[in-house]
Amino acid sequence: MLDLLLKNELSAPKKVKFKNEIFARVQGRNLKDLNDEIDFYKTELLPYFIKLSQHNPVFSVTEQLRLLVGVWTPIWSTISFHESLPKRIQEQSFQIFQQDGYCGSVARYIMGKEPDSSQNFQSTLPAYDFMLIQKYEVQNGRWYLQNIDRFQAFNNREIPLTLESVCNWFTHVVNNKVKLNASKGVLPKTLKSENIEINDVNGFQKTSIVTSQVFEHLYIDNDLRLVKTQTDASHLPSYTIAVKRQ
Repeated sequence: MLDLLLKNELSAPKKVKFKNEIFARVQGRNLKDLNDEIDFYKTELLPYFIKLSQHNPVFSVTEQLRLLVGVWTPIWSTISFHESLPKRIQEQSFQIFQQDGYCGSVARYIMGKEPDSSQNFQSTLPAYDFMLIQKYEVQNGRWYLQNIDRFQAFNNREIPLTLESVCNWFTHVVNNKVKLNASKGVLPKTLKSENIEINDVNGFQKTSIVTSQVFEHLYIDNDLRLVKTQTDASHLPSYTIAVKRQ
């Protein structure tokens, strides 16, 4: 398959075909073991990443801004942070990029949903909504992300975290808390982990306060991003597939 992809020029119909094949391969995957997802990338997704990256319509990072601004959903990733909390709801996961350089990763998690729990008990448990606020910028022709603060909320699990509600929450937090704290020189608060089922609390907190990381759009267009992320040269890169929501 890799040889076949590398031999031919990628016409517009073929580009659509490969994008649809990527969507089909990751649809319905239960992301549990990071090593499994890394192997899946190497054996199933790498040929598509290679071919689409060769035909990235926008290579200049400054020109990519017009495509990047908006709301995206990560539909597959090898970033362990995405699954550090259990029961993430993929369709209620968002990446928001504003024109002013602020961005956020927001996701809903359904906590305590165990197979032997009664339906009545499950329905009374709140949903856990987590938001990581970041700043992004271009330095020396490369994109950089910096984690700057974290916020959480417990909400009615029967009321979905929608595109409108998540954008309202993000905008309110950035305008009324993040920018205000930045103007006062207030450092990010420590994430409270009590009452949260975290597989690795230390790993979760460590990941969420990484000072900066480099990300590269191997491919970006109006509705798809293939992203390579790396904290530094000594760490293995991570890969994410994200689709545009707005």
